[in-house]
Amino acid sequence: MSQTWLQEVIDLLQDRAQIILHGPPGTGKTYVAQAIARHVAEREAIRLVQFHPSYSYEDFFDGFRPVESTEGSSQGFAKTWGPLRVLAKDARDYPERPHLLSVDEVNRANLAKVFGELYFLLEYRDQSVRLQYSPTEAFTLPQNLFLIGTMNTAD
Repeated sequence: MSQTWLQEVIDLLQDRAQIILHGPPGTGKTYVAQAIARHVAEREAIRLVQFHPSYSYEDFFDGFRPVESTEGSSQGFAKTWGPLRVLAKDARDYPERPHLLSVDEVNRANLAKVFGELYFLLEYRDQSVRLQYSPTEAFTLPQNLFLIGTMNTAD
């Protein structure tokens, strides 16, 4: 990979706040995404998730998840934050640092099901949306939160 191409990708990420690397399987997309993430953000400000067909909004952002008792049986449900919501909070708490979410195999999930109303925020970072599980709360994506997706063109 040329340094010029990598710099163009980093510049595009800085400008758009999200990019998708795509290509045939086994060509190093995930490796490059992780290297760019480490270049842009500190390790504690990077999260990696891998999408799959059963991945949902409740997994990715927030929703009601089973809570186990100390004996290991299901005790009930609790609203639990997913990796995007946790990273967004961290980005708000530390606005001087970039935070990066790497989404591997982004095309393997039902994106409308996973992103829900958050799709809007990918394009309109200065806007807010009302949340599915917290409709009274206005949510925005922080300006210092970046996303890198990878996808195979063969899928």
